[in-house]
Amino acid sequence: MTARKTFAEPTVEEMLADPIVRLVMQRDGVEAAEVRRILQRLAASRTHGLRPLAADAPPARADAA
Repeated sequence: MTARKTFAEPTVEEMLADPIVRLVMQRDGVEAAEVRRILQRLAASRTHGLRPLAADAPPARADAA
């Protein structure tokens, strides 16, 4: 019998620590703390059966085209 490798999805912290992700975030002016805050609010809204408000979303950048 051959061993089968399983691959788990990366955690948020692993993704935020990835050098490529950090470079893209830096280019886009996004802080890791902001991503964590948005994800925490989304998780809380889902736990309480609420829809996230548009005000929770970060503002769109003018040069993000």
